[in-house]
Amino acid sequence: MAVNWAGLIGIFACVAGIFIGKFQKGLYLPLPHPANVPVQYMDPDNLPKFGQLEGVYAPNENLRKAIKLFEGKVQGSESVAVAKDGSLYMLDKFGFVWRAPRNAAGSYDLEQEPLAHMGSGRPLGFHFDAEENLIVCMAGAGLVMLEKDSGKVVLLTARVSADDPVAPGSTIDYINDVAIASNGIIYFTDSVEGIMPVKNAQGFWDTMAAFMLSLFNGRASGRLLSYNSETRKTHVVAQDIWFANGVTLSKDESFVAVVETNMQRVHRVWLSGPKAGQREVLVDQLPGFPDGITTSSSGSFWVGLVVPQQPIIAWLENRYVRWVAAWLPANIKPPVLQWGGVAEISAEGEPIQALYDSEGIHVRSISAVTESENRLFFGNLAEDYVSYIEKPEAGQ
Repeated sequence: MAVNWAGLIGIFACVAGIFIGKFQKGLYLPLPHPANVPVQYMDPDNLPKFGQLEGVYAPNENLRKAIKLFEGKVQGSESVAVAKDGSLYMLDKFGFVWRAPRNAAGSYDLEQEPLAHMGSGRPLGFHFDAEENLIVCMAGAGLVMLEKDSGKVVLLTARVSADDPVAPGSTIDYINDVAIASNGIIYFTDSVEGIMPVKNAQGFWDTMAAFMLSLFNGRASGRLLSYNSETRKTHVVAQDIWFANGVTLSKDESFVAVVETNMQRVHRVWLSGPKAGQREVLVDQLPGFPDGITTSSSGSFWVGLVVPQQPIIAWLENRYVRWVAAWLPANIKPPVLQWGGVAEISAEGEPIQALYDSEGIHVRSISAVTESENRLFFGNLAEDYVSYIEKPEAGQ
């Protein structure tokens, strides 16, 4: 018999509400380990709103044409970086760096042994800098660099500088994605305060469990940070983002685009011009949960829509639903709905096209998109492969 999980959670919440409803804003509702923050009250006027699967976002099966690479060999590489020589670089969930040079047939040959190990933490977003050092967000550890020439792993930063005017000395609990400006400034996201991924029984840092706790927490505590490699200073650029995730620079580097996953939107933080320092919504009501974001060759943005809308979203307003859902044993928690999804958004925030595998039959859990040589490479946070397709033109 099918279980109506939303209804079951609602019943638990209603029972709790009978006894403690008058404390909606004030009652302390703790979250399970590793969260060091409680469930927060949420303003009903500031809840996430999904876009409809219509118009540009209408369903299709274009991602079923994707070519899978290294299936069963590369597990949980959130992104794919393409080196100047065309080689693919992937970082699996255990922290190993894999390289796959391009072959004469136009495909890729995965090297038999990993190139390096990044040390403690879970690799999430990563990109090459101008010298082809690999800059990596290691959730649970900090912003690190794999030096091209020496192969050393160097910690760049794990906390905000003491002279920062916003949050001096604060720790970076959940570093997530990175973008590197032409002047060497590194922009990166700290997804949530007080919830750090921890190593699980399978031997890797469980960022998904920490993400779910951030969703149940309900507080917009994510930040956009910057690291200056010359001064070695780390500063807060923007804050109060409900799970700050993917980050990229506009083609002219006039602004940083940063994903707010739990609100299904992307912000624009201006770096120059008359609006320098200001933040505004670039695109709202995406049709799924956005994860990584990258800039295309034309100046548009590719957004990985890692999972579709989830039934639990309809219950987020109620603190008790979020509290009960957080404490449910893993074996009875409702499954996360899956698909393969990416969207292309213009620099002005207008949707251009969306690509799907609507049921996740062939590819799913696409967390980031990298465009290179007319191909789109898809990172995959949850599965044991990466994939790519030839870049489609909008409307095809």
